[in-house]
Amino acid sequence: MNPPLLELPHLLEIAHARASLAPRFYAIVAALGSPRAVWEALHGAGVFPEPVGRYYASLRRFGVETTLDALFTAERLPAIRRFVEGPRAVGPPRVSVSTLANQFYCEMQVHLARTHTLRTESAELAAGAAGHAAFEAEAEEITQEEISEAITAGEPLELVEMPVTAEIHGVRLVGRADRIHLEGRRGRLVLEFKFSGRRELFPSHVVQVEAYGRMLESMGFQTDRLLYGVAVLPRGRRVSDALARKIAEAAFEVARAGLSATDARPPSGVPDPLSGLTVRRVDDEAFGLWVFRHSRQRVERDLQWATSYWTGARAPEGTMARGKCRACPFNAAELCGVSKAPPDGRYAVRRTLGRFGVTHVVQPASRR
Repeated sequence: MNPPLLELPHLLEIAHARASLAPRFYAIVAALGSPRAVWEALHGAGVFPEPVGRYYASLRRFGVETTLDALFTAERLPAIRRFVEGPRAVGPPRVSVSTLANQFYCEMQVHLARTHTLRTESAELAAGAAGHAAFEAEAEEITQEEISEAITAGEPLELVEMPVTAEIHGVRLVGRADRIHLEGRRGRLVLEFKFSGRRELFPSHVVQVEAYGRMLESMGFQTDRLLYGVAVLPRGRRVSDALARKIAEAAFEVARAGLSATDARPPSGVPDPLSGLTVRRVDDEAFGLWVFRHSRQRVERDLQWATSYWTGARAPEGTMARGKCRACPFNAAELCGVSKAPPDGRYAVRRTLGRFGVTHVVQPASRR
């Protein structure tokens, strides 16, 4: 059906705006790097006023190009024009905490994600998103004013999905901590939930909670007695508030029984966050929990190495683990030049040409 004649001027206006603004718009978005940084820029400019969850949902369902194309409506054109034509502040690189932590899995994979468009599917990521969403939905809302009043009064606080940001070593770190326990201006516990079939503590898990602790310190909180907890739950497990409190109490109980901090030696090459780490493990029918204390020396060691890539002080380093290379979708798409092993032959790769260049759509190998 043809559009009514009264709608044609609007359609022509949108078509002309798309032709003149879209190339620069897409270039700016591509330069921002992470999806979180893109949403923050678009949200701040009024181009995408919806919550970040809506943006991520659109990316998962439709991809980057379709999501950005859909923004070219008559209502959004003024904001898009201001976004493209207005002055742009130059600040430090913005990096999400999860991206920083993934450098300890394979930094080359993080680097390739900045330079290529690749979409993949992951049952583990989908389970994690569902588990976090259920946990966040049950949390009681609290205003920033109420948080500030409780901190000033020295009251205990348990904050869910707490946004944290800080500039550390020339990099602006941003993230949302799963659960942070505060008592006034003292940090007591940073608790992170992971959803996996493997009950195992990985270096990236350690770095993620370390980064949140270091960011709390930059925000003026005391971290000398701070605890870290990483809880691994089965895929699809719903994290109720009661279960979260049970896990937090288990972490505090471990600390009361005695848990010392470990100051690791300065690194040579890529640091291993698990090396020399004093950690206690708690096994429960519903979860596995690893608890360790904050160590300023260890945190600085790990974060200095990670941020030096983002400031351009060094080139990205690839993993030495052949198993990671075999399981890597970038290796399957023939994008990695430093892989230590051929990719799993069961990967399926489809390439499509779009405004951002070639999009590599990877169907991961099925588990045996």
